[in-house]
Amino acid sequence: MADRTPQDVRLELLKAVADPTRLAVLDSLAADGARCHGDLEVELGVPANRLSFHLKVLRDAGLVRANRRGRRVRYCLEFGAIDALRAALPALSSVDNLDPACTACERDDAAGGR
Repeated sequence: MADRTPQDVRLELLKAVADPTRLAVLDSLAADGARCHGDLEVELGVPANRLSFHLKVLRDAGLVRANRRGRRVRYCLEFGAIDALRAALPALSSVDNLDPACTACERDDAAGGR
């Protein structure tokens, strides 16, 4: 298996959160802290087998970790998960990039274009 490039890691992370169910899991864990599998099933209305699949994708991406407690498995955000997501989109992490002005449009307007 070839070494993964930084772009491969970024894409894997973004693919992991690009699913509505997985995004809902992350939202729930971020808002409420650690949750057991059964609680997430009920809250999200997702069958156990589908939820297990989505949780595995999130674990493999390094966003969620699982802790077994007896017969129950509790899930929580992995330490640094939010920072990893921010790092995956570095251009969006800076407030300086939020200016709605388009320099090409401004140049065109100044030159008398549309």
